Amino acid sequence: MATEAESVEEIKRRIMEIAERMIEDIERGEFPSIRYPPNSKGNIEFREDVGYIFRPKTFSEIEGDRVKSVKTLAGVLYGLAKALDHLENGLTMTKRDFYYLHKVERLKGTLFPEDQRETDARIVLMELILGAPREAFSITSDPRGWIYGDIELVDMTGRTIRADRVGEMGYSVPPRPENIKFKRIGVKAVVAVEKVGPAKNMIELGIPEEYNLAIAILKGQASRSMRRFLRMLSDEGVPIAILTDFSPWSLRIAATVVYNSISSAHIPYLAAPEARFIGIMAEDVETGFFKDYQFALEPLTQADLKAAMDNVHLPNLQHPFWQRENEWFLKNKKKAELEIFKAMSPSAKELKELFVSYLREKLEDRLGVSI
Repeated sequence: MATEAESVEEIKRRIMEIAERMIEDIERGEFPSIRYPPNSKGNIEFREDVGYIFRPKTFSEIEGDRVKSVKTLAGVLYGLAKALDHLENGLTMTKRDFYYLHKVERLKGTLFPEDQRETDARIVLMELILGAPREAFSITSDPRGWIYGDIELVDMTGRTIRADRVGEMGYSVPPRPENIKFKRIGVKAVVAVEKVGPAKNMIELGIPEEYNLAIAILKGQASRSMRRFLRMLSDEGVPIAILTDFSPWSLRIAATVVYNSISSAHIPYLAAPEARFIGIMAEDVETGFFKDYQFALEPLTQADLKAAMDNVHLPNLQHPFWQRENEWFLKNKKKAELEIFKAMSPSAKELKELFVSYLREKLEDRLGVSI
């Protein structure tokens, strides 16, 4: 993998190459243009063993001789110039920063955006043009997600950090985790948990230390940085288990960790195909752990039901396993949340026993990991 300095220099080179081509076109009296592969359906493939693959077959062109695309071309060049300025000065910016870089007096009537959706779309366009994620050209997201467990790593600062000794929720995964080097991994598996509350309870109950597990707190849909980090751990041979609510949306959360997403298909190494979904599953509600607690299930909302109907057609949910899980929602119009563990556990001791019992069965069954 390229070093941070090398990757920055490569991105700076690509930006300058685009700028130089623009100058050459103009000096020749030609309209400048930029060719790029769009993240369209025709350029994205799906394979069960790999996930979404960005395989460009068709290309689009932003042409300077067309009124509608001149603004896009100017916007891309302006965005690349701001990215280059930040890279050269060692600064990062958020997507909100990027939006406000356009809200200046001199850009009124030209590149002044109506709302942030306009500049967010430009960032994606810049990713496609440069062939690199936004983090590589200084645009980062707020960190979302933590890892807690016996994992020793060296971060970008050169400091050695142990992920179960840096706060009550562990190590906050940074926007560019590829700069991390693993020094030692002392866990049997990572359990990636959708919600903060249940994950924090597992940590508070001492489950990671006692059973040699790491807990990854996703906080909803896993961020790109967390998915990259989980993929890095998977590449190191660490089994990854995904524990979510039992809902149409949560199936998507789990599938995104395993396969990546359509919208991020052009960004490599965000899928962890070896990861396994361990629940909550339909069988848990029907005949397993929660069969006597169906009264604790929640009704699907209209948005939930629409999500279940849409799931029928999503490429990453076509495997019979995912379709069976999703069919349960369409048939029963109900869902289960991870908080159901609390409904079944009137005391902390019982909650710990239930968590451990569930994880023991699921990790053995889905990943062959004994705890």
